[in-house]
Amino acid sequence: MHGQSHPDPETLDRLRAGLLDEQPAEKAALESHLGACESCRAQLSAWTRIAAAAMQDQPDPGRLQQDLQHARSRALAAGRSQAAGRHRFGFVPYATAALLLIAVSFGVWNYQHDSAGGLQETPAVAQSVPDIYEDLDFYLWLANQDEVGAEDSNGNPNST
Repeated sequence: MHGQSHPDPETLDRLRAGLLDEQPAEKAALESHLGACESCRAQLSAWTRIAAAAMQDQPDPGRLQQDLQHARSRALAAGRSQAAGRHRFGFVPYATAALLLIAVSFGVWNYQHDSAGGLQETPAVAQSVPDIYEDLDFYLWLANQDEVGAEDSNGNPNST
């Protein structure tokens, strides 16, 4: 493999993981290339050091718990200070909306109150009702008189 292209990182990783043990010809060719190629050896050794460091440096569970609690308390404290700044002026939009609602309600009430004065002038309009409606009461009264029968004004039956 020395005169050829370099192996891809996946092949080097398979060699490091021991997956090429079942393929002795490919493993021997790759090891021969690594013996002659400094850049491939450096790449393989970097991955080997990273894997070893990851396996040896196990975090202390107690220390990890302390770090998490400290980070959580800092985040909560920062959230409270931001929330305090927001709540200081948080009532202003609500107060503005309430004042606007009161102003609109007063305007609508005032408009209806002024309009109600116009409705009080309707008796003048009622006086100009056509005569046909006034005569209607007379005709209804007359029809009732025919149904009651021939009674005189004292309630006695009429003999005629």
